[in-house]
Amino acid sequence: MNFRQIEVFYAIYRAGSISAAARQLNSSQPALSKVLKHTESQLGFALFDRVKQRLVPTYEANLIFAECDALQTSLETVNALAERLNGVSRRSLRIGFLPSLGVGFAPRLLARICGECLPRCEIYTHHYDQILERLLSHQLDLGVAFSLPQPPGLRSVPVGRMRLVYVEALRQGLNSAPIKLCEVNSTDLIGLERESPVGSALEAAFHAAGRDYSPRVSVHTYAVAAACAAEGVGPAIVDEFSAKATPGLHLRSLEPARRFDIVALLHERHATSRAEAQMIAQMQRLCHAEGYGLGG
Repeated sequence: MNFRQIEVFYAIYRAGSISAAARQLNSSQPALSKVLKHTESQLGFALFDRVKQRLVPTYEANLIFAECDALQTSLETVNALAERLNGVSRRSLRIGFLPSLGVGFAPRLLARICGECLPRCEIYTHHYDQILERLLSHQLDLGVAFSLPQPPGLRSVPVGRMRLVYVEALRQGLNSAPIKLCEVNSTDLIGLERESPVGSALEAAFHAAGRDYSPRVSVHTYAVAAACAAEGVGPAIVDEFSAKATPGLHLRSLEPARRFDIVALLHERHATSRAEAQMIAQMQRLCHAEGYGLGG
């Protein structure tokens, strides 16, 4: 059976009559009758019995329909994808940022591209695992995150490099010199959860410096850690974007410097669209202009 024969058989089976199937397929009843007759001739058995002016599927037809139903679902998925691709240039570009990048990076990116011939954007802020999930399920076109372990099915394009900084509530007489991890008492620290990739990396860095990593308060995001530090809950080690976007913080660089690449994440099986490539290029230019370039 070819695709046309399957389409006609499927429509007749679902509609219960050739006339109803013809209306669904925007075709004529004689044309569908001819396709059905030719299909049955090729198969060597009947697909429908006529019972009181209705077509009743045969045993063989029921078995074939089960396979055709799965095929039809796949075909509808392909058609839906084609429609989405056809509308890519007309719809918004959906970008998911980590919360810290959504606060510290996304606004400056949007300000930079304002007035340029780029597509409309829908900006979302999600945790790292949510960004990965939404990219894999095609609910996002681009993800913007730090270069952390990623699952199969995604690819990354570096756009910049971000420093981690030590922050504490702003007050008089604070030291502005760089600070080493071996000088940080982690029990006073507002830390990131050990289960998070960055929290795990920080724990390993503390251990490498000969210090334990046991923060008395752990949070899930840089932004919350920075806000807690500004309120005097304790010091924190956060990304520079979150630090600079949070009022009331005193910043100190780490020695040696701790950096993570900022990356654009895309679905591995999809070619990069022109709109996505333009947006990634703008991110790279912004990072370079603000001192977060890949050579930093």
